[in-house]
Amino acid sequence: MGSSSGLDKEKIVKEITDRFTQLLATINQKDVTLWEKYYSRDEFISTVAGGIYFATRSDWVRTIRSNFSMRDTQHLELREVQVIPLTPETALLTSQERVDIQLKSGQATKSVHIFTILWKKGQEGWQIVHSHESWLDEPAKW
Repeated sequence: MGSSSGLDKEKIVKEITDRFTQLLATINQKDVTLWEKYYSRDEFISTVAGGIYFATRSDWVRTIRSNFSMRDTQHLELREVQVIPLTPETALLTSQERVDIQLKSGQATKSVHIFTILWKKGQEGWQIVHSHESWLDEPAKW
């Protein structure tokens, strides 16, 4: 094990980082069917995005489906990620991405996006049970 507390921290960090990278690739594809598989069906707690609270998984999926449908393209580029293993079955991830979105209406935005995600490992692997997203809808300064 990775430490005296029984956590294999390096393994958890790698698994969560890999899973998150896959999630970002799915977001970039705008594939809601694949995207929603990252969110737990059985243990979903909630999501907060842009100050809006979603208490049910179905409301969250419906909102993302609508958002993706309005976008011509979107690209999240990972800038920073940190994973903190909490227990052998839970971990906290924080990240920062640069986001470029082109809406079907022609409007384009460049933003700084931040995730805070609580992951839980179950029979289907690591899944999101709670997430929080924030962004600055102004040109990112990189």
